Amino acid sequence: MNILFFLLSVVLVTAGHVCKARRWARLIGVYERPRSWVLLRAMGLGYELSFLLPFKLGDLFRAFYAGRRMKSGIGLSLATVIVDRFLDVVAVALIFAVLYLAGVSRALIQDSARFYILAALVLLAGLALLRALSTPIKRFTVGVCSIFNDSIRLRGERFAWVLINAFRDLWRTDLKRILLDSLLIWAGYLSSYVCFGLYMRSISDRYGLVEVIVTLFSRANLNLSSLRAAAAGAGELRAQLMFYVFLLLPPLLLILLSLLPAARAEAEDEDEAQYQKILPQSSEQDQLRFLNDYFSARSPEMLKKFIAMNRNVSIIADYSAGSDASTLLCMEDGELFYRKFVFGTGRDKLSRQLAWLRGHEGDLPLCRILRSEETESSCCYDMEYRSEAVGMFQFAHSHPLPEVQALLLKILDAVERGLYAASDRPADPEDLARYLRVKVRDNLELLEDSRELHELMRYDTLIINHREYRNLPAMRTMFDEDHLREIFAGDRCADIHGDLTVENIICTEKAGEADFYIIDPNVGNLHDSKYLDYGKLLQSLHGGYEFLMKTSAVTVSKNRIDFVYARSAVYDALHETLRGYLKERFGEEGTRSVYCHELIHWLRLLPYKIRKDSRLAPIFYAGFVMVANDVYNWYEQK
Repeated sequence: MNILFFLLSVVLVTAGHVCKARRWARLIGVYERPRSWVLLRAMGLGYELSFLLPFKLGDLFRAFYAGRRMKSGIGLSLATVIVDRFLDVVAVALIFAVLYLAGVSRALIQDSARFYILAALVLLAGLALLRALSTPIKRFTVGVCSIFNDSIRLRGERFAWVLINAFRDLWRTDLKRILLDSLLIWAGYLSSYVCFGLYMRSISDRYGLVEVIVTLFSRANLNLSSLRAAAAGAGELRAQLMFYVFLLLPPLLLILLSLLPAARAEAEDEDEAQYQKILPQSSEQDQLRFLNDYFSARSPEMLKKFIAMNRNVSIIADYSAGSDASTLLCMEDGELFYRKFVFGTGRDKLSRQLAWLRGHEGDLPLCRILRSEETESSCCYDMEYRSEAVGMFQFAHSHPLPEVQALLLKILDAVERGLYAASDRPADPEDLARYLRVKVRDNLELLEDSRELHELMRYDTLIINHREYRNLPAMRTMFDEDHLREIFAGDRCADIHGDLTVENIICTEKAGEADFYIIDPNVGNLHDSKYLDYGKLLQSLHGGYEFLMKTSAVTVSKNRIDFVYARSAVYDALHETLRGYLKERFGEEGTRSVYCHELIHWLRLLPYKIRKDSRLAPIFYAGFVMVANDVYNWYEQK
């Protein structure tokens, strides 16, 4: 009969371990589908190691073994093991508190009861303190991680992020099932201890339920191996041996259970949408940038909204450029799409962009809007992803030139007929005056006052890549407001795109026929002349903006600016095509107006480039000067 109590105790504690593995699976299951055999084997091996090693080091092995076999890695595994152990400490504290308050062997359990209750209170208070002091703790975290290289820094910050979310997302699990699992775990354990205590009493009157619990959960058991703790608690040789079997046999059964086909069976149809992304960004660089922002406590409300908005998507790439809005290539439920969104001050601008796209979807080829969401503080819309689509820059440099020239003329004809002609109207003199004041005069003053360009603007000429050009002060009269007002006198206004660069023209090709669609309009140009759109195209094809963007180093010495400028012959040919089109359709005066609008686009660009990366600002200033020299030579020089 006594041996039956022992066998029943082994079965019951093994059942408790299985319930514990199931609870661990629920913690992991917020982020990915856990594999039962991995968790059972990890727990079994971890308990066996803890039998031999002090400080519960088997738990570290458990996290390592499971993490190596999880999609989310060791960081998530370790974080969930910490949460699992946190729940255990609270449970053990409650057990000792009940025993103590019930007056059961108070002298025997007093030390352990005091320790576990205090430990549980400290852990709970620690969680509350971490929440209350989250900002300084985040900054401390990023400060410590920043000591190391980017690879180690990312892993450190990502683990801290995962640990925070493992506790936070405990509320996103099925708490009723977590509670039920916890009750079943400790029902199995306590029942097992009762049976094992009855068996041990048959060996010696010294042993019973309380003695077993104290032996298993004494303070010494935290910093000793289970082997040494059992030896110290059991005393007699036979009792020690049975404690060893009691501790070693259930983990071995877990390992054997992990080998069963039922435990190794995998679900065939895994629905990724049900799992929460730890970090939506696929790129480690994007992850590090996001985590640096998070732990630096910059814009916490914006980051919360970003996390909520992108919780169920995978961010494949970040294509965000110069605007306040972010543009991401995302995947959700196997569907690729582009997501553009903004919080705060840029919300109204993106909302107007969305309204423009919807209002003109029948007028010319535009990106297809899949869905959108607008609130008082944010705006977001998703655009269709087309696998055959490429940017016009790539298309122009991967197709025969005549085909690219034909597509450019097709684009120009489409926007002229479908957009400008339908909304043609006279220019508003007040809008033009504000445009000249804000976009020309104010930006010129910013350039002249800028510390980054002040030295360069002292010279009458610049030597750019070994070629001499007039500097801005020598061409200053070209930007006189009255002079420009006279040039723009013939401008007609319309519902323009506002940012018709090569980057915002997407090219497609089916059955050998090239086509296109347009993305990212820019509303709020003050003076809505269609010549602004043509000027934007010139900023690409004439000014070579895309090539300047690919340049990452510049040398400045007195009035010399040197950098690698790998402009292609394709752009030269497309510029001539566009210039010929403008002259044929609008004559010399209209063409001159378009080129002057291109110069204003450069003036609008330069203050932004100075703010973003002053080190590279001379590159874009050189681009502006080269373009301005062309316009001066063609139209201003007497």
